[in-house]
Amino acid sequence: MIQWVEQPTELPVVPLERFYRELAAADVIALEARRAAGGLLVVVEADVRAAVTRQLAASGEERGGLLVGRVHAHRAEDDERRPALVLVRAAAPSMEDAATAVSLRMEAGVWSRAREVLREGELVVGWYHSHPGLGAFFSPRDRKTQQAFFPHPFSLGWVIDPACSEEKWFRGPDSEELAPTCVLTRA
Repeated sequence: MIQWVEQPTELPVVPLERFYRELAAADVIALEARRAAGGLLVVVEADVRAAVTRQLAASGEERGGLLVGRVHAHRAEDDERRPALVLVRAAAPSMEDAATAVSLRMEAGVWSRAREVLREGELVVGWYHSHPGLGAFFSPRDRKTQQAFFPHPFSLGWVIDPACSEEKWFRGPDSEELAPTCVLTRA
């Protein structure tokens, strides 16, 4: 007989000090001040931001994809329930989808593309999509998607309206909106 046992998945969480080692002392101090003021800090690689912006601006229909990166905890003993910083290192665009000007259904192949860009110690940290001409917000359907597929405290949702250059970031299963000062772009 087969018995089902619920067991939490161990997610790769990296000590924040590892990320900070790559930075100048002044940058570490500035990041810590922002993180302390807003909780979770999101750092997006500049090339990821540029690629996502190009993809979403190229269509009047909703487009999207997955975000890949690392979760950093403030202390080595912390875990994914208490993230300090999420580094978004790559994006995996959805290539096959069912899209209109007001809806998007990404197909399963986007998860394969995300696996192709994963590096050791990385995972899918969230998703992104556009609301062309509608403004940047999380709709009730977006909130359900976030809760179903991105339920961790570090899980990100990024919405961009390319028509008016507006964006908003959300985190966790409750789709908590992040303050703009908590999201930084790294060159």
